[in-house]
Amino acid sequence: MATIRDVSIIDTNTATARQVPSGLERLVCGPELTGSKNLTVYRRTIEAGKQLEVQSGADYHLLYLMQTPKQGTVEYKGKSHAAEEGAGVLLVPGESARIEVSGSSADLLHMVVPNPPAAVEDGLPGGPGYFFNRKTLRGLSDASGGRVRRFCAESAVRLLDGSRLTSTNAIQAGEMHYHDGGSSPYHLHTGTPANPDGAAHVYMTFKGRGKVEVGDTAQEIEPGTLVFFPPGVPHRLRAHGGPLDYFEIQAWRSFKTKILSEEAQGLKWFYEPEKPGAAPVEWNQS
Repeated sequence: MATIRDVSIIDTNTATARQVPSGLERLVCGPELTGSKNLTVYRRTIEAGKQLEVQSGADYHLLYLMQTPKQGTVEYKGKSHAAEEGAGVLLVPGESARIEVSGSSADLLHMVVPNPPAAVEDGLPGGPGYFFNRKTLRGLSDASGGRVRRFCAESAVRLLDGSRLTSTNAIQAGEMHYHDGGSSPYHLHTGTPANPDGAAHVYMTFKGRGKVEVGDTAQEIEPGTLVFFPPGVPHRLRAHGGPLDYFEIQAWRSFKTKILSEEAQGLKWFYEPEKPGAAPVEWNQS
């Protein structure tokens, strides 16, 4: 039977920090740390008065700000945006972005994913990249009412005009909020013919406390905890002692999910209503 020892749990607050021109760099997920094949994650601190320049090269890069500096900008495609908590950029291969802060430092997640094969993309064109923040992302609530999420990258999410949030299956990632008592069903993820090794699956906790359950074992997680789940390891996450905010990543976005618990809600999600009293619209995850 699987146990909590089958997952990798990393305290990113105490992870080794390397000095780089923009500030501090902490490698918190990658082949040598977690066995992740398609995902590398850095926790970066941009120090006050400095900037982070990112060139995507041949890979996909997702930048996500975990806190708002006193002053800061995200420069992307010739436009300047406010650097604030929940904002960021999805860079497709060949793109670049710059984040500059002043008055205080800022922490961010920097995710790197290799360009997936055509079978994973399943007909998607693979781009373009985009800037996002919480105003531009569409919220989803689960059928139980205990969880809310905002994807930063997810090919099946439709914006209000009917277009896709993103046109690549390289990465699925976004914010998750659990109300006090909220939890996921007990479930596992496996691979697909296009991605037989399965997706790299990561939680990164920001605010509140959670409890990760694997089989009959569990471990509490605090802000700054990163959890990596190898494909096929069953798990559940619960908010513990209050609300929980974390970031979730799957790379590549080609996997199957099997529900092992008895909740009737399963993994059904509904878009937040456009207007008060509007009929719920289910998110089609296919």
